[in-house]
Amino acid sequence: MKNETVNQEPNQKKIKIWRGKYIHLVNKDNDIKFRGPLSYRHLRIVGWLFLVISSIAVVLSIAASAGLLVPNETLLRILMMAKSFMMPLFLFAAFAQVLVAKDGYKRLIITYVGGAVGIILAFVFLYLHFFVGIMSAASGSPKSAFEIGQLLIGYLNEGGGLSFNIFVDLALCTLVTFFINYRPTKYFQGKKIYIFRAFVALPILYELTSILLKVLVASDVIVISPFVLPFLTTKPPMAFFIFLAAALFVKNRERFYIKKGKTQEDYKEFLDTNVNSLHFSLFLVAAIIIAVVLDLFAFIGILVGELSQYDINDPNFSNYFSAWANVVYSWGFGQCLIMIFLVPIMLLFDYKKTYKNKKIDTLIPIIGIALMLLVYVEGLFEVAKVYIIKLMNETNQEGGASEMAKNVIKQIANKFRK
Repeated sequence: MKNETVNQEPNQKKIKIWRGKYIHLVNKDNDIKFRGPLSYRHLRIVGWLFLVISSIAVVLSIAASAGLLVPNETLLRILMMAKSFMMPLFLFAAFAQVLVAKDGYKRLIITYVGGAVGIILAFVFLYLHFFVGIMSAASGSPKSAFEIGQLLIGYLNEGGGLSFNIFVDLALCTLVTFFINYRPTKYFQGKKIYIFRAFVALPILYELTSILLKVLVASDVIVISPFVLPFLTTKPPMAFFIFLAAALFVKNRERFYIKKGKTQEDYKEFLDTNVNSLHFSLFLVAAIIIAVVLDLFAFIGILVGELSQYDINDPNFSNYFSAWANVVYSWGFGQCLIMIFLVPIMLLFDYKKTYKNKKIDTLIPIIGIALMLLVYVEGLFEVAKVYIIKLMNETNQEGGASEMAKNVIKQIANKFRK
């Protein structure tokens, strides 16, 4: 008590309370005033906006491929880059909810694992019912349909980077934080807690296995089944280790705090302080910068390793360089570089900020999906309409196409009359 009293008196005014080594002295009376205005909800809204922007870029790209317009290449690339911001923003938002987890980890784990399973089942249904079904009808053989499906997926996944189930990433990040920070109340008591902590190796091994499969596919060592695709992770490898480091950061601060003679209840109160919010934001900024640097070195190192099999004097070396750069990037290496632009957002981010009204959290993805559908449906409709008009004008000049189009329309009308 004596030491604590001394720290709370004049000596406390002489120290910089926001420094990490003084976190055990922080309380509501001496807390700093600054608190980031952005919450997990804002990150999700911005993430969805970036996804909608990237959808516009996809429509413009399709229109350009059809020869309907010639967009500014720089602008188009910037719009396409918007999708790269979406993933880390969603993950940071999810990670913030995992850390606060007032209702426990159970709901989050069920939500993300359930979402991952839902995407897997939806993919299996769509693939078997529509693609395999259509190919079976066309080829007259289910076996041939599966072979065609394997060839198509192999072509689309030539670089090994084809993945789309974001819920797998969210589930893995949640499990990492769960095994590192959760304190079991019934099982794994005493020294058995280390067994529980060791389970963190499971999501880490899953992540490493996913990365390995992508590399082996791109290297033509293996060919994976279409049914494996929805199980693969989607984020850059280095992004996963940002969240692993953040979970360890929270755990190590708790240990430091308790060693200073404080209790778990004191630590829970400290977590709601502005100092803690600022420290976490600064850590995320540092982690992002380190991850970007490591990601850049990994990208260069892997690329140099793959290019070592070619002669630098070969006239086709530039083609090999471009091809392998795209392949290594598709594995996820080099994709963290874009995250450096998120640093200003992270400095204004308060991971502890929550809301009583959860209805808005439900509406955000609904509105986001609706905007995406609007962009794709309306955008592709306009592209198809203009393309058909252009095609009809071109064929009319050659003659005969107009009559062919009329015959097709008559045949369709006759089908409906019957």
